[in-house]
Amino acid sequence: MSIIKSDLKPSSNVLNSYFPARTNVKEGDFDWGVAKAIVIRNLYRKDINSKLKKIQADSSQKEKTILDVFLKQCKEDFLLKLDDEALWDYIEDMYFENNAIYRISPEFLLFKLAPLTASSSQHNLANMFSSMMRGYGLKEAITTVNNFLESHILSSLKSENILEDFEAGTRLLSKGINEDAYLPFLSDCFNQDLEFLARRPKYMLQQLENLLRLYGYLYTAQLALNIKNLEQEPSPKPLYFIMENEAASRERPDLVRHGHQSVQRFIPYIFPYLSMSESLQDTDKENNQHRLPLWKLIKKLQPEDAFKLKKYAEEFARDRHDGDDFKLSYDHENDDPKFWLNCLLIEAVKQFDKKKSRAAANEKFIKTTEIELCSEFVKARGQVGKVLVMNQDYISLITNLAVGSSDKLRFHELLESFKLRGICFDRQSQKALIQFYERVGNVERMSDSGDAVYVRKTV
Repeated sequence: MSIIKSDLKPSSNVLNSYFPARTNVKEGDFDWGVAKAIVIRNLYRKDINSKLKKIQADSSQKEKTILDVFLKQCKEDFLLKLDDEALWDYIEDMYFENNAIYRISPEFLLFKLAPLTASSSQHNLANMFSSMMRGYGLKEAITTVNNFLESHILSSLKSENILEDFEAGTRLLSKGINEDAYLPFLSDCFNQDLEFLARRPKYMLQQLENLLRLYGYLYTAQLALNIKNLEQEPSPKPLYFIMENEAASRERPDLVRHGHQSVQRFIPYIFPYLSMSESLQDTDKENNQHRLPLWKLIKKLQPEDAFKLKKYAEEFARDRHDGDDFKLSYDHENDDPKFWLNCLLIEAVKQFDKKKSRAAANEKFIKTTEIELCSEFVKARGQVGKVLVMNQDYISLITNLAVGSSDKLRFHELLESFKLRGICFDRQSQKALIQFYERVGNVERMSDSGDAVYVRKTV
């Protein structure tokens, strides 16, 4: 059965998959708090009880929020254990008056999902991470609490009145359609790094947003750098960063050649390519047929798809020609479906030429991408232009993630682990990294030559 739709017709460019930016974005669409909560839901496979969500949505019970219900549940549980009922007032002040419950364990972030509706555009950012997770979840919950009070509060949270199981393996994304990972290598790293944080819940609470912002950029950059290569599975392309206290100069060509300026050249292809791919696919919800990335879609094409794609290419090009004299400028006799898919992608990009009426739509998409997903790491450095900069908090995070379950890594092994995520540092930055590690005290020199430098985790 062909994955290509049988009734291909030119229509508006629509993007619901693989990427969170849109041509029209409302304030609040890129809510990292919601993204964190959905990642926790996927990871712990727990969600707010559906009955409680109904209470939240019921306009006649607006005063009865989910947090109020949890507070009542928690109080009832504590009163069964407390000798003096008045002690509850102190517990309530400690944990509920200043939102301290959110610092107890990652599962409390699930309360952030209570007001979220199924159709909310705030899902778009989280969907990118859900797609990367590919249904990954912890086999068993890992929790660490500071004292017996927090242990009892967490126990109340986990009661069936408050939380319910989130179906294992659920990957329902846009409009209930599953999707295969676009960048499998980055998905593997992301899941590995999530598990590292999950085994250290307090550290996860501190670093989860940083992790998501980092992967938000890495995903954007790697998608852009791999988007036009349809003949093989995506692989990590080098992205050269510097530390925030370093100077960029023209004598450091990798910062430009393999930095954000190279990413910028390909970001304009993301919306045309992904929206065209989405328009072609005949996904089947009932049989759980997944939406495919372009590099997989092209391998699934069958000889009989050539006619459909050729006809669609002609109709699409005619629809987008903006009143110019139309003539399909491709080899009409070619019967290779891959040829016609590439023709469609050319037309998909061409429709956003600066002289075309649709140019503004892609420009809005690009601007949103740059502001919401790139600005954390992209900084202007004088005549060199935009370069990738990583502050000390991110350096510490990626170092801990790269060392992972090991006690320590040789410095060159650490750099190789960075490269699996696409993160690279030139010689000058490598020296700055070692100096940073020496300052924070997590480096061992086994010889004066510097050839045997080991880096330890800081957690």
